Amino acid sequence: MEWIVLIGIPLIACIGSVALWRRRARTVTPTQHTVRCPVNGKLASVSVRSDLDAAPSVRHLDVAACSLQPVTSFVPPERVAYFADVCPPQSYVVEVPSGPVHSASVACSKACLGVLNAAEAGPTAGAVRCTSGMNDGMELVRRTQSPSITRIMWHHGN
Repeated sequence: MEWIVLIGIPLIACIGSVALWRRRARTVTPTQHTVRCPVNGKLASVSVRSDLDAAPSVRHLDVAACSLQPVTSFVPPERVAYFADVCPPQSYVVEVPSGPVHSASVACSKACLGVLNAAEAGPTAGAVRCTSGMNDGMELVRRTQSPSITRIMWHHGN
């Protein structure tokens, strides 16, 4: 009976993670946004991989390209490797491709992702009117902020 549990639980977890990965791979789409760069303050056109089915605060996954960051190319350095079956160890040089290699990611992508995800989870649409009573601040928070922030403020505000 114990071996069923030891094999069954990891097998179910594996199947579940593969199913989630395949769902996410189907729903990830490239989107284009114009944002003010948090690093240098200029307007930038950013191409982002987005999961449109995810929660707004984690919708944008990765920055694929940025108009302020041109694609950089570089030639990888030569690598030295060692034969595993020769004693004493002898080295050899691993061949490097002759053409330049392009960088696959944007160096400052984390700051842009933070800005885009924060903008997605921003205030809800609709006019905010003044409220009267004892909990004016909490009502304003409820109308303008996300439910998670509202819960935190409600628990720590009393």
